[in-house]
Amino acid sequence: MTSILPTQVHVISHTHWDREWYLTREDYRLRLIDLVDGVLDRMDRDDAFTFFHLDGQTIVLEDYLEVRPDQKERLRRRIGGGHLLVGPWYVMPDMFLVSGESLVRNLALGHRIAESFGGVMRAGYTPDPFGHVAQMPQILAGFGLDNAILWRGFGGPRSEYVWEGHDGTRALLLHFPREGYCNGFRLPLLPAEKRAKEAFAVVSRERSRSSVGSVLLMAGVDHTEPHPELLTLVAEIGSAQGVAAALSTLPAYVDAVRTAVAAKGVELDVVHGELRAGEDYSNLLPGVLSARTYLKKRNVRAQALLEKTVEPLALFAWLAGEPHPSGVLAYAWKTLIENHPHDSICGCSIDEVHDENDTRFARVLQVADGQTKRSLRALARRVEPAPAGSIRFLVVNTDVHPFAGRADVMIDLPVESAEVGRILDSDLFDAPLAFFPRGSSIVDITDPEGRPVAFDEVRRETRIEQWTSRVEVPLAVHVERVHLACVVSLPAAGFLAFDAKVGAGGAPVAVAEAAGGRTIENDLLRIEVNGDGTLNVLDKRSGVVHRHVLEIEDVGDVGDEYNYSPPAQDRRITNRAEDHRL
Repeated sequence: MTSILPTQVHVISHTHWDREWYLTREDYRLRLIDLVDGVLDRMDRDDAFTFFHLDGQTIVLEDYLEVRPDQKERLRRRIGGGHLLVGPWYVMPDMFLVSGESLVRNLALGHRIAESFGGVMRAGYTPDPFGHVAQMPQILAGFGLDNAILWRGFGGPRSEYVWEGHDGTRALLLHFPREGYCNGFRLPLLPAEKRAKEAFAVVSRERSRSSVGSVLLMAGVDHTEPHPELLTLVAEIGSAQGVAAALSTLPAYVDAVRTAVAAKGVELDVVHGELRAGEDYSNLLPGVLSARTYLKKRNVRAQALLEKTVEPLALFAWLAGEPHPSGVLAYAWKTLIENHPHDSICGCSIDEVHDENDTRFARVLQVADGQTKRSLRALARRVEPAPAGSIRFLVVNTDVHPFAGRADVMIDLPVESAEVGRILDSDLFDAPLAFFPRGSSIVDITDPEGRPVAFDEVRRETRIEQWTSRVEVPLAVHVERVHLACVVSLPAAGFLAFDAKVGAGGAPVAVAEAAGGRTIENDLLRIEVNGDGTLNVLDKRSGVVHRHVLEIEDVGDVGDEYNYSPPAQDRRITNRAEDHRL
């Protein structure tokens, strides 16, 4: 083998584990059992097989232990000893289809699970998301990680950079080659007479990308086990003149690069912000942003409820003396994050996978709805009862800023029904037991200071609600649900109680329509709503008008896991008026 410049080769034995993709979670779990059993057995019988990486995720531990609980201590021993590397993530997410808060929760959950087994991998390993958000250096730094190891989204020719977020936080960026996280996985598969030559070619190519002589050889790929000839390959690479090779770890590679950069005084190039380029270097698959949009919609709704409603209300109730539902919230977040892997939330898996995603979203939304009601009832119990003939209702502001404007209010007016006669004690039920004649209306609303509140009745509906009790069976009550638009002023992160007087009629104090009709504006933008539902947006700084923003397009798609594939013949339809023709 021809000699090359002094080179340090870190051979990483790993797998890339898509929990669900072209197979279901359960199909992949069966393969996961074989993989983890095999890795543990090999470590037991071969002291030279020192390290294996479980793809930077900890959910694989849970999936494995659900069916192999007897192996928990064995896993703990290998993870605690630094031989089996897990974390820092719970799942390997897509970066752009989930919220920043969910990325933080994902890392926090991954860290907790990894540390419970003996230690988290100290590397910001994100090998396969379809691009990276601008503030990942800051998010990683919040967990003590000053490095990021990635592939897609950046096409620079070097393997070492500095990545700077918008806030100035910096991370050592270690960049995979075009082959990604599997540049060495085929080498052990080659015949012995070809293996050394090809390994030398790969090492030489990677050496040419490195500013400091550290080479990363990723010996693994999707759902594969370590090859029996892996250690032979390491020995063959290390036999070359000027090359030191060892079965290594990602943290060791990070440390080696950082040490060499400091020792040699190398000035690494700095890349800034979002990494969403280099399509010619590695596929970014932007078509997944709109694939199976129902998944995206449910995810946004679930995230918004947990972040903006459920958790703040639970905190308010806790401050008022209620037990904090930390276990319920942890369960909801964990279930939601199970849908955030890049092949799940991206909508590029088989139907059976996304059916299961849909079920998880439904569970999260059920928990969110139920916990919201519990927190609101807890707050309502601490408010003085309304005067006779009125209903006292709460309006809550979960934002950290005061609010003044329209609030959508829903009030149930219970009307007498056949079941009323069995009510013995109103304290038994999680609802006020005051009844009103059918057809009653809200005729007046006042704030806590007794001042009138402007409101409109938007709509009403007749329903049967099940009032629940801890010691009594549910009570079926007929209610007239009234939806109101009210103009209120609320404190930051707080709530106020308002009184709605119920009567047989009367005209509400109407909510004034916003000036400008279909136009809103501030110092930066002027937005006009067109008759077809699209927007014209004026950027006041540049004077540019963006017309027909939010135009919705409906076209055919013959089907593809990742990319839009137009049919040979199609008809484009949008929500613009001129397209509304048959």
